[in-house]
Amino acid sequence: MSLKLRLILIINAVLLLILMLGGILAIDTAKKNVRAEVASAEKLALYLFDIGVLKNPKYYSIESEYKPLNLQSLMHMRHLKIEFFNLEGKLVDSNVSETHTKAIDQAPNWFVNFMGLISEPWQLQRLPVEILGQPKGAIVITPDPSYEFGEIWNQLAGIFYLAGAFFILTNILVAWIVFRALSPVEFILKALTELETGNLSVKMPDLKTSELADISQKFNHMVKTLRLSIEQNHQLSRKLIRIQEEERKSLARDLHDEFGQSLTAIHTDAAVLKTLANKDYPKIKPSVNAISDLSKHLMNLVGGMLNRLKLGVLNELGLEEGLKDLLNTWQLRHPKINLHYQISLNALPRIKETVSVTSYRIIQECLTNISRHAKAKNVEISVICIKKNRSSTMIDIEVIDDGVGFNKSHRDGFGLTGMRERINAINGKINIVSEINHGVKFNIQLPIFMKKK
Repeated sequence: MSLKLRLILIINAVLLLILMLGGILAIDTAKKNVRAEVASAEKLALYLFDIGVLKNPKYYSIESEYKPLNLQSLMHMRHLKIEFFNLEGKLVDSNVSETHTKAIDQAPNWFVNFMGLISEPWQLQRLPVEILGQPKGAIVITPDPSYEFGEIWNQLAGIFYLAGAFFILTNILVAWIVFRALSPVEFILKALTELETGNLSVKMPDLKTSELADISQKFNHMVKTLRLSIEQNHQLSRKLIRIQEEERKSLARDLHDEFGQSLTAIHTDAAVLKTLANKDYPKIKPSVNAISDLSKHLMNLVGGMLNRLKLGVLNELGLEEGLKDLLNTWQLRHPKINLHYQISLNALPRIKETVSVTSYRIIQECLTNISRHAKAKNVEISVICIKKNRSSTMIDIEVIDDGVGFNKSHRDGFGLTGMRERINAINGKINIVSEINHGVKFNIQLPIFMKKK
């Protein structure tokens, strides 16, 4: 749930709670007022009937079917139902009329019933009517709060309409305030999203609210610091790669000049000893053959190391043949993995050594990762030259394996980090798609820089 919606719902809940409490308080107050008013009218009616009617000699000639009390003249007494019953219990006279009935209909039945449930029961009053000591019947006074309930309903209806209008206007005002106050959050979210995608040039605008303005300034400062830190890391990584290549060349030179020449000398001396052993010392022939074979094996091993370290194969054979040699050699060392490759660089012009070395090292690093971590059974590699237009030519590299793969939370090791740095150093692009148990797919595009003649 969004913060805006949550704030609006909280404010609505508070408003509804206030309205409910106000409604409860209004109904309770109205209930007390109704009881007080009806009780007052009841006392007044009892007093008037007792003093003004029952003790008045004018009414001593009352008959059973005659209506000397004229209760219809008391229709204005809305809070009481006054009825006269004779000795047989027959209703003789009443102040209830059609107008009275219409008044009752002012409030819905459910509201009248509800008010009756929450109010204390009403008690009717009976006034015996006697003439010269002879009972003639009784006046029954029943409290009737229906009129008051109707008035309360009308008042509450008016309050309800007013509260509804207030509620709607308040919601509109609150929504406007909340959306206006939290609109900068969209800028913050957009900036964070851009930063997440790697856009280090993102900048948050100056926000008017003091708290959000501080966040904007801190964010821009953080991005600037992060950009400088990443740039320094890139520079260090490129320097490390450059130093690594120089160390490889130095190590290759030492292996060739020292270790290689020594192995050549050992192999030559072993050949001389083999000739002597055949003629004069047949007993040492097995040892001499072992020395000769071992020196030859070491020479081949050093030769392979020199090719991987110095990359002289690129200068001698070119990038296409150098990559084929790399792939064929790797296939011989990993015969259980099915390797299929397509290398088509016939249209490749003369390129700088940096691009050639980067392409070679990328393939080499991919093969190393596959042999160490992927547990793949099948590998497909494609290296082709793509000419987009007259001034743009790319080397497109695609490496696919069916190994264990990795998820999005995987952190790059030094190998992948170095690969990215090599690609970024020549403004190339890399895209890695992988899922657990669904292998890895590398797609790399390297722009070609023409070598000056």
